[in-house]
Amino acid sequence: MYKAQISDGEQISCTDYEGGEFGVKLFDEDREFLAFVPYTHLLWVGRVDDAGRTLW
Repeated sequence: MYKAQISDGEQISCTDYEGGEFGVKLFDEDREFLAFVPYTHLLWVGRVDDAGRTLW
């Protein structure tokens, strides 16, 4: 599980993501597209555990 932190304070949970030239695409467990987040609005994307804690 991953979580993307966006500059407006929103967090989007996803099971996979792909980085591209202009941002990241977030996907759910069925590889369905959830969102595109431009790098200019992305603070971080990283793994989280079942409790939602960031795994560094």
